[in-house]
Amino acid sequence: MSQQVRSEKIAVRAEVRARRASASPRERERRRDALAGQLVDLVSDFGARSVTAYVPLGSEPDIGAFLEWASHAGVRVLLPVALPGHRIEWAIDTGARIEGRHGILEPEGPRLGTEAAGDVDLLLVPACAVDASGTRLGWGLGYYDRMLATLHRRPPVYAVIDDEDVYPSLPRDAHDVPVAGAVTPTRILRFADPREV
Repeated sequence: MSQQVRSEKIAVRAEVRARRASASPRERERRRDALAGQLVDLVSDFGARSVTAYVPLGSEPDIGAFLEWASHAGVRVLLPVALPGHRIEWAIDTGARIEGRHGILEPEGPRLGTEAAGDVDLLLVPACAVDASGTRLGWGLGYYDRMLATLHRRPPVYAVIDDEDVYPSLPRDAHDVPVAGAVTPTRILRFADPREV
């Protein structure tokens, strides 16, 4: 990673953190409910019966209302379990969660391994930001890029972000895995499928 790319990524992350932290509780609630509607539409469009998702941490886009809907709608949800070495395994979301690495809540159930993500219909992943070409900027630890790069089968990947987190372009390294789309509280963005580029 070049020093310039590293510096640009740090600047974008700081900007997004500050913007997300400044949102009022009322605005966060509005975004949560709107985001749930968009995620339900995306899952319905794909006819997805299984997805990966995440439990939001801090000011990450709140998908709690979507997780509730998925539970009631019979959509199987896998949530990440962070492992040493910046690796991810998955477990089925049953609603029972414990605190894991980095203070992130994770399912109590049995671990399914990294490859379980390749068996779902749709991957919903957290992100700091995305750009118009599908570049996804994470938070710098590389968990998701490592996981996505190792899947033998990669279902469509959609980043979950706020509307302001869509940039015209973002700094990118060779190891950054692009996404097929992004979901915000007001829209679903579809990029070129990175496997076809």
